[in-house]
Amino acid sequence: MSGGQTIVEKIVSRATSKRVRAGDLVQVLPVDKLYFNEVIAPPAILNFRDDFGPVFHEVGSSSQKEIVVQSQGTKSKMRVFDPKRVCFIPDHTVPSCSVKVAQGVNLMKDFASEQGIKMYKEGDGIEHTVVTEEGFVRPGEIVVATDSHTDTVGAIGALGFGIGTTEAEYALALGEIYDFFVPETYKFEISGDFQQGVSAKDLILQILGTLKEGGCSKRIAEYMGDTMQKMGMDGRFTMCNMSVEMSARTAVVNPDQITLDFMQDIVKRHPELSSELNESMRNVKAMQSDPDAEYSEIMKLKAQEAVPQVALPHSPANVKPASEVNDEINQVFIGSCTNARPSDLMEAARVIKGRKVHSSVNLLVIPASRLTYNWAMSEGILKIFADAGANIESSNCGPCFGKHMGVLSPGDCCLSTSNRNYKGRMGSPEAFIYLSSPATAAASAIEGKIADPRRYYG
Repeated sequence: MSGGQTIVEKIVSRATSKRVRAGDLVQVLPVDKLYFNEVIAPPAILNFRDDFGPVFHEVGSSSQKEIVVQSQGTKSKMRVFDPKRVCFIPDHTVPSCSVKVAQGVNLMKDFASEQGIKMYKEGDGIEHTVVTEEGFVRPGEIVVATDSHTDTVGAIGALGFGIGTTEAEYALALGEIYDFFVPETYKFEISGDFQQGVSAKDLILQILGTLKEGGCSKRIAEYMGDTMQKMGMDGRFTMCNMSVEMSARTAVVNPDQITLDFMQDIVKRHPELSSELNESMRNVKAMQSDPDAEYSEIMKLKAQEAVPQVALPHSPANVKPASEVNDEINQVFIGSCTNARPSDLMEAARVIKGRKVHSSVNLLVIPASRLTYNWAMSEGILKIFADAGANIESSNCGPCFGKHMGVLSPGDCCLSTSNRNYKGRMGSPEAFIYLSSPATAAASAIEGKIADPRRYYG
């Protein structure tokens, strides 16, 4: 087989020990890492016990330590495929918002203890942030999780896919997914520098506005060009996170020196992981897409032409420049797995510092992780938000999917830095949700209406 390979083709080839190209069928694809939140983990655990309990009871477990658990009232010898490659992260509705959620989190804790799985605490952060921030996911790995925004991990050069309960149950038992077709790749080549007040969120919203919700369907979004080479990890996470909104199978950025620096920071915080992380970083250059790799389509963009963007109700692809929108709002949410990392909070704080939240607006600020929360507190950034009149909450998904901490009522108009604004996403289907960058969100919180943040940059 001649011709170069994309990074995705290289990652899958490494996993299968066979050179593959887009369109190839991989009947069994090994998984490097698997993680769960508290929405899907409880039913997946129960299904795992019920469906695989009789199997383990019959054949036992000779390759790993056997752990006795209860399954359908009988004792069965059961194990996950590799507890070191699985983690649980309660993040969507924590602190628990109901008895049912609390029971689910406790089930996760018990199962994690039985199996030797890493169980993060409530408040440690949003899963897609924590797994990269803590070094659980590494460049070049194949990663699956029970959430559609698993594509976020593509920012470090991993291949991440969201899966459902049934696939997760099988992956938990066997460490594999099945009948995987290697996707084609859509290349986005971006050059130039952003204007002040413009960020990666504005760029990905612009792309969404151009391609609409199905524009990258079943393909990989690969982001390249000198803009990406200069973009920090926070911006890369945002680009990859939003890619599923144009129906991309997942997204990826070729790992480079910025990726290596990000991983080295993890090593400094977690020296116990140094040998594993350093090993994963040795082959970073070999993972990059070849110059002669084949793409299904190529889009070229100039970062300097991007302007602050807003997605209007009720689609992430219903995009207009912020300067053309003047709609009034009564809630602003700065948070989620899309835009609640250090640089996001810094940009929002830069705009709002010394100013006050509009009297008609409720501003919610939720850092993406405990690490980010503590950093923002030590840097005085949380104080800036608090002095402006914001409500600051512990790290979790919060109001993003409409379960707690800022649920919208009929007629409410919310500007969010999250990734989705479908009807009912954040509460009432009669509410109106807009999406923007943190800078635009901060400017709008001040003015009580959608505002272009560039006026706040001198």
